[in-house]
Amino acid sequence: MSTSVEHVYELEPQIKVARARAGVLLLIISDALSVVAVIAGSQYLRALNTEGQYKVANDYAPNFTAGLLVMVGLLLSGIAFYLWDRRASKERETGQAVFVVISLIIMLAAAVVETWIGATLAYGVPIQAYESIHFLVTWFTAVHLWLAVIIGILLFGRILRGRIAGGHEFVASVTGWWWYYTVIASIILWLFATFLT
Repeated sequence: MSTSVEHVYELEPQIKVARARAGVLLLIISDALSVVAVIAGSQYLRALNTEGQYKVANDYAPNFTAGLLVMVGLLLSGIAFYLWDRRASKERETGQAVFVVISLIIMLAAAVVETWIGATLAYGVPIQAYESIHFLVTWFTAVHLWLAVIIGILLFGRILRGRIAGGHEFVASVTGWWWYYTVIASIILWLFATFLT
């Protein structure tokens, strides 16, 4: 009896793959809407410029050099992940795990530096619109980088246990979608905050 019940609730592999892809795609779409909302809200505050207080004399942006290093690191992390992903996504392939480790270490370093950038934003009270935009973009990016690190650690655990090859290649591709999205969204937000605010 128990054996037949287990088989009834077991999903077909293609259904698992479709669910995973749809779930990650919906997560990316909803998060991309958040990125668009941050940019649109920031532009609205800039255009509104209530009482000429959008940016005051002593306002400053986050450290440019540190931000640039984070973005270069994210590009390198994305490239390293791609080098693993393009082989691991194929059937009966595992890819070079060293590329996942490199990508994960770079992402961890980027998350630490982005958190440090956010922690060093010592804006006074009250926080002006210009400062609040930088504050929001910095911490929004930091949270996304830490989320990517957690996902990378979970992925690495699956790799170590051999749970990618043999019917689970879709894990590599959907993880890659989130990884690449994190890199692209972070770079877009950094460019926006650095050059358009």
